[in-house]
Amino acid sequence: MIFLMYLAAFLFPLDNFPLMFGGGYKPIAVLIILIYVLVNFPKLFRMKYKRSECYILSFFVISILISAVQCVTNGYRLDGLMDAIQSLVSGFVCYVGFKLFVQQNSKSEAQITKLFLWIIRGYAVAVFVGLLEFIYIYVVPSGAVSDVIHLFVARSDFATTERLHFSFSEPSYISLHTNLFLLPAVIILKKKGLLTRYHQLIVLSFITLSLFSMSIRYFIDIIVFMIAYLFLTASAKILVKRIATFVVMLAAIVTIVQLIFIQNVFHMSSDHYYRMASMIKNPDSSNSDLSTQIRKTYTAIGFDSFYDHPLLGYGLGNFHYAYVRHYTSVDPSLLAKADELKNARTVYNLVTYNMYARLSSEMGLSGFLLIVMVIYLMVSKRMRNFSLLMMFLTVYSQLQFDSFALVQLFFWIAMIQSRYIAELHVGDADHLLNRVKGKIKALRNHRIEPA
Repeated sequence: MIFLMYLAAFLFPLDNFPLMFGGGYKPIAVLIILIYVLVNFPKLFRMKYKRSECYILSFFVISILISAVQCVTNGYRLDGLMDAIQSLVSGFVCYVGFKLFVQQNSKSEAQITKLFLWIIRGYAVAVFVGLLEFIYIYVVPSGAVSDVIHLFVARSDFATTERLHFSFSEPSYISLHTNLFLLPAVIILKKKGLLTRYHQLIVLSFITLSLFSMSIRYFIDIIVFMIAYLFLTASAKILVKRIATFVVMLAAIVTIVQLIFIQNVFHMSSDHYYRMASMIKNPDSSNSDLSTQIRKTYTAIGFDSFYDHPLLGYGLGNFHYAYVRHYTSVDPSLLAKADELKNARTVYNLVTYNMYARLSSEMGLSGFLLIVMVIYLMVSKRMRNFSLLMMFLTVYSQLQFDSFALVQLFFWIAMIQSRYIAELHVGDADHLLNRVKGKIKALRNHRIEPA
């Protein structure tokens, strides 16, 4: 049944699938992973578990019970808690599925490598959807094109905001997929000598179309990835070469940004285009950007409300009550133009857009303990440079998301513990050695005697 995990990997890009249950984020891959876990259910009792995993599971169970008591004691509605439990169950299924896959294939690197092959292949679907969205926005807004797009993604933001979001919930998910799925898969396949021109075409097409997402976060996260890759995977011998490559790539990004957002070679006129152009021309304007201010407000209240209940927080899923309590601290001038902040007082499964702010508000000091336990779980094995890179990117990604159900989060918590990832060392020297081995293997397969 290993094909189920390959199917799930192929479907990773479909995280707003029309036929899937859930809200905005509803990845169809979770359903495939659940089937994989159920098919292999007896094997779950024969798997090896770390003591820290048992502690974390017990920690969540106790936290849910405490949160339920807090809801009853304080008269809180259960909407937020139930949403948190649903997300945690989804995340638990993903983690168990990935862990089971890794343990079953611990002696077969080829099977795990094939998983990353299917990840890249899946993004061909995202590219197809993104290309259709580009055609709809910039060529012809055809109803037939829109109907095809909605076979893969439920949301219609591409039509209303003129922003590409591929097959994802929203444009902000593009960098999450890029940094935690697409580019890591490229690095691994390049390391293994399996990165073909077809894969490169998928990646190049995806990155090119991503420019039309009008997401400043995408550009920031790509630069963060490049810097992390530069300093965490480069040895002293190749650091200068890596820096030169980084400068060239940065110059290319600046040139592309200049052409699209300053020169406006595509003659764009949407509100988000002008928003992006304004922030690029004047970075200080980001402080007055409405979307940025809204996110900052939620995150700030998340951290500030820590002091209300520093030990246990408001309870899982109860950020709504922290927000209501601190609502009067929000700038009235911001409230006057941000209906979302005013309407948030009646949203009971409110988000903070930042996992650390959420844990601070909902779990207090116990939330920080949870962060330490999860990081310890990931670093409890000897790590090489690729593991360090992925652990950094995983931790960094949670500055912008607060869902307990993110597939990418649980994928890397499980994969970093595997021997396959823990012993993976990436670098130019390793790649050259791998290319030599590949040439030798090709010669043997074709029965050509080396000179």
